This record gives sequence, C-alpha cells and structure tokens, in this order.
Amino acid sequence: MPICQSCGKRWTWKQTIKTIFKLKCPYCGEKQYESASSRIRSGVFWLIPLVILPINAGFGFSVGTALFIAIILVFIILGLYPFILKLSNEEEPYW
Repeated sequence: MPICQSCGKRWTWKQTIKTIFKLKCPYCGEKQYESASSRIRSGVFWLIPLVILPINAGFGFSVGTALFIAIILVFIILGLYPFILKLSNEEEPYW
C-alpha cells in the first residue's frame, strides 16, 4: 500500500481507490505524485488488456466476449493498483 511521503502514514486500499485520480493524502491533505518506477509498473499493467484483445481475436472469440474479458481485466488491475502504487512529493521524470 502507498505511504504518504509528507506525513509517513500508510494508506488503506479503500483510501487509495478513493483518491486514485487526485492522489491527495487523506491524513495530511498534501498532494502526492506517483513515482517514476510506479508509473512504469502501472503502465505495464495497463498494457495487459491491450495485449489480450488481439489474442482473443486469434482464438475466434466474439467482440462482445473479448470486450467482456477486457473489462474484467481492467477491474482486476484497478483492484491491484494500490499494491503497486508508490508515492513521491514531487513529479519525477521517467528517466
């Protein structure tokens, strides 16, 4: 789970999901940023549904089935996202 870099408190899974788009600490209110390493890891996670869709086409699944599988994968990724999120006090470049 992510830890606020300003106050040092660990966020719960529920708090992380609630603040997933604004990343504001629920304890101290300070703005947090996703670290560069965390952005790279989460980017790889978000590629999984995009890779699965062409594979589904190769197996001959219908578009509806492939879309359903992609939606399920997105929800799984969102559920796991708090476990890979690392925070930073400032915006970090990728390199």
